[in-house]
Amino acid sequence: MGKKVSSFGRTFLTLGFIFLYLPILILIIFSFNESKLVTVWGGFSTKWYGELLHDKQMLGAA
Repeated sequence: MGKKVSSFGRTFLTLGFIFLYLPILILIIFSFNESKLVTVWGGFSTKWYGELLHDKQMLGAA
C-alpha cells in the first residue's frame, strides 16, 4: 500500500507548489495590464495582445 504523508511533508509540498506556480499566475494576471509600466496597474485590457498580433518580427519568431 501507499505511504502516509505527514503534515510536515504535506506543508512543504504545498509551499513548493506555491513557490513554483505563484509567479506564473502573477505573470498571467499582469499580462492583461493596460499600463506600459509593469509595476503600475492601469486596468484590465487585451491591448497588448492586439499589439503582439500586429508585430511582424514577433510573428516571424513564433
